[in-house]
Amino acid sequence: MKKAFAILFVMLFLQGCATPPDAPFQPSSGILYSEYKAPLTINFDKTKVSDIRGMSHTTHVSLYYLSFAVGDASLKEAMQDGSLAKAAYADYEWMSILGIFGRLKVHVYGLEDPKKD
Repeated sequence: MKKAFAILFVMLFLQGCATPPDAPFQPSSGILYSEYKAPLTINFDKTKVSDIRGMSHTTHVSLYYLSFAVGDASLKEAMQDGSLAKAAYADYEWMSILGIFGRLKVHVYGLEDPKKD
């Protein structure tokens, strides 16, 4: 029984290490598992829908007091990935397991770069 309480305490304690990004719209998340998609841009007035997109991502692992994150989830990286000249709008995907493992993906949609090779 003590072991179960210790595991629950550690899970709750580490939950803060893997918090989702601060965005205009953020769906609810679970303690054990979370996976959702949400917009980073909420003003779509006069925005044309685009099928051309780029993606960037980061992955992180948090264990006790050690926390590691790798990757580049910037809009610039996503635009380079999709060879975009101009970003029209963006959204993100968030996945977290027990607050220990997490992945953030940023998708940018926009106009294709005419200089693309």
